Amino acid sequence: MAKKKNNGQFSDYHELRAELRAGRFHSLYVLFGEEDFLIGKLVEALAELLLDQGSAALDRVVFNIGDQPAKLDAERLQAELMTPPFLSRRKLVIVRHSGWLSPGAAGRSSEDISEPSDEDNEAPDFSGSTRKARQEQLAQMIRGLPDSACLVMIENKVDQRQKNLINLIHEKGVLAKIDREKPKTLQQWVVAECRRRQIRIRPDAAESLIDRCDLSMQVIWQELQKLFLYCEGTGCQQVDIRLIGEISLPDLRGNIFNLTDAISDGQTEKALALVDTLLSQRQPIQLIQFMLTRHLRQLICAAELAEPSKITAQLKVMPFVATRLARQAKRIPMDLLEALYAECFANDLLVKTGQINDRLALEALLISAAEMVKATVDR
Repeated sequence: MAKKKNNGQFSDYHELRAELRAGRFHSLYVLFGEEDFLIGKLVEALAELLLDQGSAALDRVVFNIGDQPAKLDAERLQAELMTPPFLSRRKLVIVRHSGWLSPGAAGRSSEDISEPSDEDNEAPDFSGSTRKARQEQLAQMIRGLPDSACLVMIENKVDQRQKNLINLIHEKGVLAKIDREKPKTLQQWVVAECRRRQIRIRPDAAESLIDRCDLSMQVIWQELQKLFLYCEGTGCQQVDIRLIGEISLPDLRGNIFNLTDAISDGQTEKALALVDTLLSQRQPIQLIQFMLTRHLRQLICAAELAEPSKITAQLKVMPFVATRLARQAKRIPMDLLEALYAECFANDLLVKTGQINDRLALEALLISAAEMVKATVDR
């Protein structure tokens, strides 16, 4: 079994996958992070290693809590952990999104505060239990985990301020952060999956597919399934960027680039026409607004980083996206970028307070942004 990490470091997907391939496993896994697809792969690998096919339905128990801590029945969970497996190597008990390890104070992250406050620990939920009591229950269960069980907790977030509990997890099992893969790794994966099916995909087509899916392996896999079905049905063995454009998700980021170009040129009508195009593709207004706000933030970062290689590393975007960000950032003065970014938040507040509807807010933002650009140019 691999050496436990008790210095605050997290295990990662590749480390855990290598252990499972070698037949090594732990009694406790706490998995969190952005990449649900890889977390699912780890759980599948554990099930394959630990469960007997004939008794998998009995020896695998799943608790779906939905980040509502009071919904997790601690007594039932304890009973399942203590019940031996029927035929399998271990009983596999999976708890999804218990919320028992999440930050207790709304709106505050683990970077904001070093220790939990008394209010965090003692505030009761609607069942009457406290966060501190739940932590103690969980710690007791972890200490008493039998050799016949494997407990897997899948969380959205883990509060690292719970130092005693975190140290106990490191001692008894594995705490792993499963983040999204780097763009280069994703491209290699897409190419390999296509090659397994005797399909060749051009590098620019793979890049476009990954970017359209916003680097999410779950979404990329769904789009690949569509691509494989298309290729099987038509006999296609060569995938180019044109084909990706026809059968995959719309290129939302590309349209946001075009939208920003129109704003930077002061072309209000073109910007509004692009919004109409996005809406005709059934893109939600809120998503367009979010993507535009994120894009402006990335442009501010790109203006500061300047070099595409640094932009790729810091923002975790595809290299061709980093190049385009660097080029576009040079066209818009930093003070204007910051003003546009602030305008996005101001408009978002108007929508959330019911002072304006979301579509009118977005159109007003684009008109205001174009006017700001014209005023800057005219100075």
